[in-house]
Amino acid sequence: MSVVKHKLYVLTAAVLWSTIGVVSVYSTDASLAALVRAWGSGLVSLVLFRNRSFPSILSGIFLGALFILFSLSAVSAGVGVAAFLLYIAPLWSTLGALVYGEKPGRLDAFSLVLLIVALSMIGFETCRELQGLTGFAAGLASGVTYGLYISIARNYSRRDEALNVSLGAMPYAALITTLLILLVPGFHVKTLANYTAIASGIYLAVFCTILPYLLLSKGLEKVKASTASLIGVLEPVLAAVWGILFLGQIPSPTLALAYAMITLSSLTQVFFKEH
Repeated sequence: MSVVKHKLYVLTAAVLWSTIGVVSVYSTDASLAALVRAWGSGLVSLVLFRNRSFPSILSGIFLGALFILFSLSAVSAGVGVAAFLLYIAPLWSTLGALVYGEKPGRLDAFSLVLLIVALSMIGFETCRELQGLTGFAAGLASGVTYGLYISIARNYSRRDEALNVSLGAMPYAALITTLLILLVPGFHVKTLANYTAIASGIYLAVFCTILPYLLLSKGLEKVKASTASLIGVLEPVLAAVWGILFLGQIPSPTLALAYAMITLSSLTQVFFKEH
């Protein structure tokens, strides 16, 4: 019964993360929502865990970029596209792992081929107009930043620095998010008096950052990492479902096939790790 409960913790985290895209779209100002999310989670993290180490700063750089890039992708290209582009992260994390001397196995290579083909299909489908191109580029960048963050977090977690690359990274992520909004065209906040965006940002900070990370860490006390990864595969699938139900974003056959390939790639990674 205890294991089932901890699996539910991981499942709940995946469900909460799957709502990021829809909430970002409904916020009417994804940049402001991302800013509130970053500072909300950053302030809570300062209370719970303060750290000035290099791993915290480095992780914060990638997380801060991720917060704004994913939201921009969801608004510009669609919730499903943004979620599945994020799940191309294993492509980049595997490449990043090569820096640390890790070599991909045969199933890893098969998974990477699936991701590359799926990425090409999504690009062909979404880059026909400027908004779609912007969303694809932002989604691709979010996958890169998330993949590199995974690689960094995995490396330092093996050195007992898991808190440094999670809670310790949040305040620095808030700073990076702020810099992106101030300096990069296309990321600007429309107005600070957007209460819908502020409420959305608070939701993202509590229910899509702090709470799911706590639930995941609690779940991993009893649940294998491979099992948690399998449950996590539901996240982009659910995100696409929410996009259909709440935003009417029905994927084309090409996108649906690309989504299926990315899901298969994720399942292949889980199988490889478990066996």
